[in-house]
This record gives sequence, structure tokens and C-alpha cells, in this order.
Amino acid sequence: MKILDWLLSNGSRGQPAEISSFDEWRDVFKRASTDWSDPMERAIAGGFLSDRTGYAFAAGYESALRRLLPSLPAEPIVSLCVTEEKGARPSDIVSYLRKTENEAAWVLNGSKKFATLAPDAERLLVAASVGITADGKNMIRMVLVDGGAAGLEVEPMRDLGIVPEIRHGALTLRNVRVDEERILHGDGYTDYIKPFRTIEDLHVQAAVTGYIFRAACAYKWPRTFKEEAISLLACIRALAGEDPLSPRLHIAMGGLGRQLSSLFDAAGPFWDKSDETARKRWFRDMPLLSVAGGSRARRLDNAWAQY
Repeated sequence: MKILDWLLSNGSRGQPAEISSFDEWRDVFKRASTDWSDPMERAIAGGFLSDRTGYAFAAGYESALRRLLPSLPAEPIVSLCVTEEKGARPSDIVSYLRKTENEAAWVLNGSKKFATLAPDAERLLVAASVGITADGKNMIRMVLVDGGAAGLEVEPMRDLGIVPEIRHGALTLRNVRVDEERILHGDGYTDYIKPFRTIEDLHVQAAVTGYIFRAACAYKWPRTFKEEAISLLACIRALAGEDPLSPRLHIAMGGLGRQLSSLFDAAGPFWDKSDETARKRWFRDMPLLSVAGGSRARRLDNAWAQY
């Protein structure tokens, strides 16, 4: 695991310089993307190079999308756009993809909300219905749309109170033309939306742990804390290669999640003796790590039920 050796070798670099904007963070992450081709290693390096939880989250999110869809180029910011007014289940998705009257192309219509990084994205991965089967199943496909496509409007949503550096967007799609090659193969829900939940969890956990390891090194926290962080990163790195839908992975992630929570809680007293700005950001953004906790608990219960 060369990434662990890289972390340990670079731990003496101190805290990263203040990153003043999302565009500046994007340049930092591009350098990480150049040095590390594997999505998980890119997430860890991106977290280590970030100066706050928000940018570490972005590193994990963007890396997770490359694990989900390896054909995505490394540099553009990409947003996964699934959630609609009623939610993100297949039955909730009413945005639709249809052939034009002359069947020369496809058109995409509908709306999305809470799309992570959508206001800053150069490409958007949009979930849309292509029709209802005879047994009532909503057939979902994923469509790759350019950020500046005609008929696409992206409106930034209000600050959610945590990680304010990471903007979310509400999308409106009006007859956005889509070429056939931009429609991804496979079932949009089972092949993309469902596995991404787990892939995102792992890559974001790795990136945030990479960030907290950098803080531990910069502020001279106890060596035992740094050892635990490295141990958990090794665990996450190993789990990243598993099938994201496998029950055994979710059971392992249940234990991993508790260990990460213990590590992050243990950081609390150490922050009191560290940089005040960084400390305030950490505690402000801690709730991010428990978002979708209910969904993770249900996946864990379902995994145990398989055995």
C-alpha cells in the first residue's frame, strides 16, 4: 500500500496552506489525481492535501464517482443527480428520457435537487426514467450531461449549515438533447445509484481520515492516534476492492464505522490545543459523518439477514 508510505513520509509537512476557494481546492485535487490513478488512493491523498473536512469530502466524493464509473476522466468535477421532490427511490424518479419525434436523438426533461457539487460541475450524471414495465417497474437509466448543455439550468441551493464550501444544486432540464453514447449501459438503479451509496461512504471516510491524519501530524498529536488512523486507512483501502453490494462488505463496514467514530471522537481534546480556525471547522462539520446513518443501519441489518 504505497499510499500509506506516502502519508507517513509526508506527515512532517505541517498543515496545508489555507485554501481560499473551491477553484483553488480543485487545482490541489487535480495534482492528487495526477499522482494517484486509483480512486481510493486519490481520495486519501486528496483528504491529506485538504485544509478542512469540506474539501476532504469533495475529494472522496469525486474519487467515488471514478470508482463507480472508471471511464470518467480524472479532472472534471462531476455531480451525481438523483434526488427529486419525493426522494431518490426508483419510484420517485419522474424525470424522463425520450426519443425525439424523428428518433434522431434523445431528450431529457425533469428536475433534481440536493445534487452535490452541481453548481460547480462540468459534467452531471443524471438519473431518468425511460418508461414503466408491464409489472409497474420504473426503468431508470443514467445519462451524462455537460454542465453547459442547452436547456439545463442549475440553481445553487441554500447553505445546509455544514461544509459550506460544498455547494448543492437544484436542476431543471428542458428538452436537453442527449446523444446515444451519453446514455450509460445497464440499470440506472442497481448498477449505479444503489452501489454508489456504499462506494461514496468508503471513499469519503478514507478522505476524512486522510485529513485528520495530516492534522494529527501537524499538531503533534499522540503517535497512537496516528497509528490508529493508518490502521483504519489500511482497512478501508482493502475493503474498497469488494463488491459494493455484497453483504460481507456491509458487515465489515458496520465495525469500521464504529471504529472511525471512536477515532474522530478521540480527536476532540487534541483540537483544543491546535489551530482555532481548524478546530471550529472540524466540530461544525462533524454532523456530515452521520448523514444517511439510518440508511446505513438498514443496509447492515439486511446484510446480517443474509446469514
